[in-house]
Amino acid sequence: MEIADLAARLACVRRTWTPRQRLHVGNVAWADAHGDGTPVPDITLAWGDPLTGFADIWKPSGTDDQPATASLHLTPQTTSTRLAAAVDDLLQLTPRITVDVSRQHTDLVNALTARGLRESGGPWFAQLWRGLTDLSDLAAHPVPDGYSIRPVRPDELTARVGIHRRCWAPARIRTLLSLPVTGAEPGSSYSTDKHHAVTNTPVYRGELDLVAVAADGSFAAFGLGWLDVTSGSVLFEPVGTDPAHERRGLARALCAAILRTARDLGATQAVVGPRGDPGYPVPRRLYEGLGMREVAQFVPFSTG
Repeated sequence: MEIADLAARLACVRRTWTPRQRLHVGNVAWADAHGDGTPVPDITLAWGDPLTGFADIWKPSGTDDQPATASLHLTPQTTSTRLAAAVDDLLQLTPRITVDVSRQHTDLVNALTARGLRESGGPWFAQLWRGLTDLSDLAAHPVPDGYSIRPVRPDELTARVGIHRRCWAPARIRTLLSLPVTGAEPGSSYSTDKHHAVTNTPVYRGELDLVAVAADGSFAAFGLGWLDVTSGSVLFEPVGTDPAHERRGLARALCAAILRTARDLGATQAVVGPRGDPGYPVPRRLYEGLGMREVAQFVPFSTG
């Protein structure tokens, strides 16, 4: 087992991608840049040459009596024997663990359950998909009056980071999840360094980094699309609207613009992974309103 670099991970995920696969190249690039706020993993594993699977493991902090968490990818072509061996590797390092997997990857699910892991309940994610051959339905989601949508410019780094920070501040996330806000929440960890890391990934496309601009020139919303030219697929990750501009249709208009641009760049299909459980239903409703439908479920399995 060796540490897999970004290029190897992207090639591994791209080689076998289908809409039912948990990771898209965009997920890999976004996580590698730590755009989602996750810390550097405590343990990283890799299997195969060329790479056929990899895992990142985060141990619980301090004396926290919680299981470790893992992000695991194993290609659908991985044999049952090798799937079992990879799960054994995980459990040898962290006997108590929670890992999200696609329910549709039945061989992996079987390997986990054979070793005592069970669906642990709680939040889970749905994979939504749509084709891009006919986008005429997107005419129902025009840009609201007083706004325009365009790619962000290189000289707008500070404003681009600022709109992300306003949309995904921890206090706002707690509000969206109907959790109490104490006022002591930190600011968003998104920074100019992180955005530089995002834009420096090999699959970033500036044409798919869009912002909604208000009449006063400020950024009111943003959306980032990740294009995989091999599979002709585009992933939304992330999308956000400034609280001062929400409920005006900006997110749908942004996503519609990303879909059109991605199609012009060669995409034939789009995916996104919102929460599937009822604890946070708004993003799923947004994407279903764009004609996307569920094709897979990504659920947590735990040793208990």
